[in-house]
Amino acid sequence: MACRAAGHSDKVRGMPFTQTVLEKLYRSPGEFVSRAEAPEEALAELAGLGYVIETHPHWGVRLLQSPDRLMAEDLQARLRTRVIGREVLVFEETASTNDVVAQLAQADRAEGTVVFAESQTRGRGRHGRSWVSPRGKGLWFSVLLRPTFPISRLTVAAAVAVVRTVGSSARIKWPNDVMWDGKKLAGILTEARGNVAILGVGLNVNGKSEDYPAIATSLEMATGKAQDRVGLAVRLLAEIEDYYRKARDDFNSVSREWANHCTTLGKQLIVTMGPRRLEGQAYALDENGALILRRDNGQTERILGADVTVEHG
Repeated sequence: MACRAAGHSDKVRGMPFTQTVLEKLYRSPGEFVSRAEAPEEALAELAGLGYVIETHPHWGVRLLQSPDRLMAEDLQARLRTRVIGREVLVFEETASTNDVVAQLAQADRAEGTVVFAESQTRGRGRHGRSWVSPRGKGLWFSVLLRPTFPISRLTVAAAVAVVRTVGSSARIKWPNDVMWDGKKLAGILTEARGNVAILGVGLNVNGKSEDYPAIATSLEMATGKAQDRVGLAVRLLAEIEDYYRKARDDFNSVSREWANHCTTLGKQLIVTMGPRRLEGQAYALDENGALILRRDNGQTERILGADVTVEHG
């Protein structure tokens, strides 16, 4: 169901009355569905939104192509998750999807509510740094969660979920970036609001070099191929659900998988935490997702929420 967030003026994209028809079409890929299950009104609405649907006088209808548009009912028709995506809202434009989810949390919306935006005017990363969100060229979304474990695990789990979605060539840079060939492909921003965690994800999908800062890349730039952005969103939400459960039940397995993709472990780092400046080697994650730094004097430090620079030479 798509609806307007309470107290929010941005336009929400949705297409009522078509989700059931889409579910039938998506669950029968390449096959025909009876016309009795696909009313003419719904088919006309889908065609107007850019869906390509074949009609046969005897066999019924089948879906040939979906538009490259994020639409709430479309996403929910494709999802097979139990928690993530219980409710999906899609905004044409908003300041920050994390801020929208914070409003929804105050209204006690269900865990697993997901807010997408085709564009963000004030997208942000850690420490309030800006995140460029060009319209229709990425996945900018936030998830409302109520974890029963430290949210530092959530960032780790989400990073692994992103890598699982985009491919093993991606690498994780602690604490919250997913990289490709040394450039930023995705960022994760996890915020705690009382007993609620807001998981924000920004993934660059089909942008060109002129769309991003020099330090960033997109999947299209990295692979040389335009991506199915909506299909990617569905796969990513499914992976987030899987790793959200694992973060609760089997964080050791998540941590091991994270380590296999991480470029930070084993590196000599300079860590800045407010006025403190530490140097040492990134050694491991602890049981709650904090980075363990082994200093030159043999002491270890537990690092959360710091700025990290890799030493060279």
